[in-house]
Amino acid sequence: MATISNIGIGSGLELGSLLEKLETAEKAPLKLLENQASSYQAKLSAYGTLSSVLSAYQAAAKKLADAATFSAAKAVVGSSAILSAAAASNAVPGTYSVNVTSLAQAQSLVGKNVASQTTAIGAGKITFEFGERQGYNEGTGGYTDPLGFTADATRSKTVEIKPGEDSLQSIRDAINKASVGVTASIVNDGSGTPYRLVLTSNSTGEKSSMRITADSPELTNLVGFDPTQATQTSGMQETVRATNAKLAINGINVASQTNTVTDAAQGVTLTLNNIGGSSLTVTRDTESIRAGIQNFVTAYNNIQNTAKTLTSFDATTGSSAALNGDSTLRSIQTRLRSMLNVPQPDGNGGTITLSEIGVAFTKDGTLTIDDGKLTKAINEDLGGITSMFSHTTGTGGFGKQITDAIDDLNETNGAIKVATDGLTDTLKDLEDRYTQVEDRVNATIDRYRAQFTQLDMLVSQLNQTSSYLNQQFAALANQTKK
Repeated sequence: MATISNIGIGSGLELGSLLEKLETAEKAPLKLLENQASSYQAKLSAYGTLSSVLSAYQAAAKKLADAATFSAAKAVVGSSAILSAAAASNAVPGTYSVNVTSLAQAQSLVGKNVASQTTAIGAGKITFEFGERQGYNEGTGGYTDPLGFTADATRSKTVEIKPGEDSLQSIRDAINKASVGVTASIVNDGSGTPYRLVLTSNSTGEKSSMRITADSPELTNLVGFDPTQATQTSGMQETVRATNAKLAINGINVASQTNTVTDAAQGVTLTLNNIGGSSLTVTRDTESIRAGIQNFVTAYNNIQNTAKTLTSFDATTGSSAALNGDSTLRSIQTRLRSMLNVPQPDGNGGTITLSEIGVAFTKDGTLTIDDGKLTKAINEDLGGITSMFSHTTGTGGFGKQITDAIDDLNETNGAIKVATDGLTDTLKDLEDRYTQVEDRVNATIDRYRAQFTQLDMLVSQLNQTSSYLNQQFAALANQTKK
């Protein structure tokens, strides 16, 4: 098909230019639809922005809806070289003296000397049992009768050593790959038969001692270890004894399987680093409480500032933001603000308001915090603040009310869901209309083009006929003169 620029060449008429103007006129409705779609898309994007700041506000409210937020505590130790501490929300403020007398250790066993790491030893199965070894004498630093071992049947693990994969190296690798709770390694002691298998429990504490058996003589002779026997026929030796951590908190003795000691002081987790003494002070973490309330205020203000941007009007250019005049956004703002003006239960039969703890509205609709007033409220009426945000009966405190309100906005019949679904449907309708109009415009232009092409050809033929007749008449006139 000829392009617009080719039409009119034969006739000399400005048909191409005329067709371009007709096409522009026919496409005017498409431009209108594009502008409408752009406007609705901007509204949909604006609602996405609004939903984002509402979600952030809801997250801040949920944090305050949890009473544990207001029970936050912090632990400070006198010597970090001895221990570190972390306090949970149920930690009780207090001062403690901690004396660590021993750290938890994992048992380590060392096998007899082997000449080669790669020579086959023997296939079979090795069984590891974990439990508590009896008979250690603190006074002598060794084991004396009666010896014993109490196994934990739930922790028994077996490693298969396959034929052809039974060298010292392969046995080490098989134990490590089996993840049985034991780490195997090989040390070289520099002797004539230098290689020794080292087996270390992955868990500390007296209840993680090992008993090792095998179903072949070769493997038994390599790794066998029976805690109930004073002498090990395999030559396996205990080089590190499995021990518990031992400490005293305010004079009360505490034992732990690991160096992480939980709830010896209520709500506090201690990580023991060394033997020695340290103080431990647990206090209410008022800074984290203040931070939670500050985050709540900031999130609310972000909603107001975002709403201001989305509804702005530039008097100089006459341009409006995407949600200028939007009633849904105004309704959401009004609802969220009115909620914060409702007094909440103080936990003692009375009520408490935001202004009483130093949180108040400014002229532009945002919230501000009076630091001094908030600090005083936290120190003197933490229970009231806790109840205001996290009250659990009735409609709940601000935390639950705001969380529910924003959930409601996003539900099937919620204001935001209805608005965004409506915009999405409108955009789909506009897309369908655009396709219909575009098809009609293309059909019309194609018809014009065909008609103009025929006109161009007809005029071109007429011009050729006219030229021929003029030539004939001229020739006839010349003959007549003769």
